This record gives sequence, C-alpha cells and structure tokens, in this order.
Amino acid sequence: MEKITVNGGRPLMGHISVSGSKNAALPILFASLAARGVSKIKRVPDITDTRVALKLISELGASVLRDGDTVYVDSRRLFFNTPSPLLVSKIRASTYLMGAMLSAFGRCPLMDFGGCNFAARPTDLHLYAFMRLGAEIKDDMIILNNPHPAEICFKKASVGATANALILASGIDGKSVIRGHASEPHITALVDFLRSMGAEITMNEDSLTVIGKELHGGTAEVIGDMIEAGSYLGLGLVTGGQVSVSGCPTEQLSAFCDFLSSVGASVSIESDKISCRLEGEGKFASVTAAPYPAFPTDLQPIAATVLAAASGGIIYDEVFADRFGYLNELSGFGLKSEVHHGYSEIFPSELYPGDAKAPDLRGGMACLICALGARGESRIYSPELLLRGYEDLEKKLRCIGANIKFG
Repeated sequence: MEKITVNGGRPLMGHISVSGSKNAALPILFASLAARGVSKIKRVPDITDTRVALKLISELGASVLRDGDTVYVDSRRLFFNTPSPLLVSKIRASTYLMGAMLSAFGRCPLMDFGGCNFAARPTDLHLYAFMRLGAEIKDDMIILNNPHPAEICFKKASVGATANALILASGIDGKSVIRGHASEPHITALVDFLRSMGAEITMNEDSLTVIGKELHGGTAEVIGDMIEAGSYLGLGLVTGGQVSVSGCPTEQLSAFCDFLSSVGASVSIESDKISCRLEGEGKFASVTAAPYPAFPTDLQPIAATVLAAASGGIIYDEVFADRFGYLNELSGFGLKSEVHHGYSEIFPSELYPGDAKAPDLRGGMACLICALGARGESRIYSPELLLRGYEDLEKKLRCIGANIKFG
C-alpha cells in the first residue's frame, strides 16, 4: 500500500468499538511459548504486529490456528531455531522472544529488535532481569545454564523488561520477587494469562511475587485497546465532531479523559462508553506522559493534535524524553510547535492540507488526524506503519464519515 489519500475538513461523528489491545496481545502470544500445551487467546487484533508475532512463533515449531479473533497456539512440539532477522526487525515486541525462548529452550540469540524508532529503547533492563534469574551472555547468545528464582529490582519501570521477567520467572521453580515494575494494564493482562498457565503471581503496588511452576497451556481474552480508543476520541475533537468509543475499560483512559477535560472538552462516560466534544477555542493545558496510571506516552502524539486544535499547551514525556520527532511531519499540516529536551510547546494552529510520511505508528496516526482536520486533499505515505496497530482502520474511519482512500 503506497499511501492514504484524505479529503478532510468535515466533522467526524459516530461510534467506534475498539479492538483488542496490541500491547496486551503481543506479550501474551509470545508467552505461550513458555508452556507445554495448547493456549487459547481470544480477541487478538488482526494487525501487522500480531501477524509477524505469529510467524515468529511458528518458526519455533508452534502450531498456530486463527479462527476469527481467536488464536490457538500449540507449543508441545517446539524446536530451537534462530528467528528470522527480517521478522524480528519489524516489531519491537520481538524482544519478548528473549524471555519466551529462554523459558522454552534455555537460550536465545541476541538480535536487532525492531519497532518504531522514535527514541532510544535499550534492552539493558531485560538483560539484567535474565542474569538475575541465572542467565549469562556468551558471544551473541543469552544462555540460561543455571535457572533459579531471584529478587529483581528495576531502576526504572519498563513494560518490556517487566513482561520478560514475568515470562521467565513463571517457569522457574521457586519464589521470585520483581520490584520497580511497570503496572500498565497489559502487564496485568499478562499476569492473568501466566496464572492460567499455572504460575502463582501476586501483584502489589511495590512488587510482583512469582511462584514459578511447570507451565501448561493457558487462556486469555485480550483487553480493549486504550490507545486506539484515545486516538479516535482525539480525532473527533480535532475535526470538530464527536466520536464515542466502547470496548475498553474506562478507568484505563482516566488520565486521557482528564487531559481532554483540561483543554475544555466535555467528556461523558456511561458504562464502558466514552464520548467527548470540544466547543469553542478550548483552554491552554499541559500534560505529562509517565508510567501508568499517568498519561500514556503512546497518546502524546495524539495530545499534540488536540492542543493545536484548541488553545495550545505543553507536553512533557518522562518515559521517552525525546519522543517528539513526529512534530516535523505535523508541521506540514500547519501544526506549530517548538521542541525542547523532555518537552514540547504546542501552539494554536490552523490546519491545512499537506503530504506527510508516517514517522512511526502513533506519529502516523497524528498525521492522519491532522489530515482529517484540514480542509482539502492530503496524502499520508508509509501507511503500513499505522496498520501495525489499528485494526480495520479504513472501515472504522469510514463509518464515522471520513473521506479516505487506502492504496
């Protein structure tokens, strides 16, 4: 697919039911390799990232069957293999291969993990957790010769490192304790899946306690995607319309809803449905992206478009201090900003049509939002980046009135 052609400038109105969470589905899919049995995972979004993950799992001998949005992974006949470097380079979630392969085979090659290149994303915390659990690095291989339970104290909350520590510790006999862990909803979802596989895990605010066991096949239903939900809510505001979303626990979006309220939007929450509308110029506001339950870093590019459509504001990011490269592309639609280390200033902006190359998954969605908010024809190139994380994107946008063409 070469581009998305957008004829924007019309208020988008309607309702969208969000898909299963990309960020929750991926660690669960890779964690299924740590079991010996068949795992049943419901509500798996059909997006590029999950397709790549399933191919990587298959390369290690797992039998994979998709039936609608349900995926069955049979991990009873795994064999060690070096995963395809091309596939590994396509998604950041390929880092979960480390914990999964160490659990399944006791070894894993060090690889160039892919994903969105919006900031430095080292694997040092992952490797620290593995070494605490008995692994060592020899040449280009992580080897688990002496698996044992351990206390792991992360110096910084990391979703990926927390997930990898959980996956590996769950298959090691004995009691491990993880401190300084991430608490995002997709970590809780992974914990629930590992429990269904036989691990005993207790979650507290300051620690995760894991009693590792021999793991069997598990079951999971992937939670709703809070980033997708927030993206569509922001889209409605920027276009001067009103979009409602459902299918995602509303408490996961509380920080984002607080942000929308701070810019002057009226937010309505009924059961699992959220809708919002911005009338007038809105208010100057500031927002800080930080680990959950604070404002999610994946929604800060969306926040930039909302602030530009309102009265401007400031965005801080304590997760990825330099995650503002996407603003270069947004400037092609008239969005005015100034970038500093750790924060950016967003100025009230009148959007106009333009062309942009999606810089990454969430930055690409921000480009698309700007294009839909600008009157006239725009083009978004490298649309495959958006399809990494948004299921049925064209269909969902059309259902709320967007005039778009993919291809």
